[in-house]
Amino acid sequence: MDKVLDHYGASRNQIVSQTLYVVNLRQNFEVTARGNVDYFGDHRPVSTIVGVTGLGFPDQLIEISFIIDTKLPV
Repeated sequence: MDKVLDHYGASRNQIVSQTLYVVNLRQNFEVTARGNVDYFGDHRPVSTIVGVTGLGFPDQLIEISFIIDTKLPV
């Protein structure tokens, strides 16, 4: 995710909201929540997790959408 943000001149500290689409949410919730805490540390953007039955690629388990505030420091 950092590589994509960096490509656009942004950083994780500028993320103000995220939506996570997770296949088999009940089965994958703990690892998703843990990964989110590990990635963001003390920074806590608004987060919505949506359980889905499938995504675009056959083995894809998660899709993430961010909203970034470019007025925040990088």
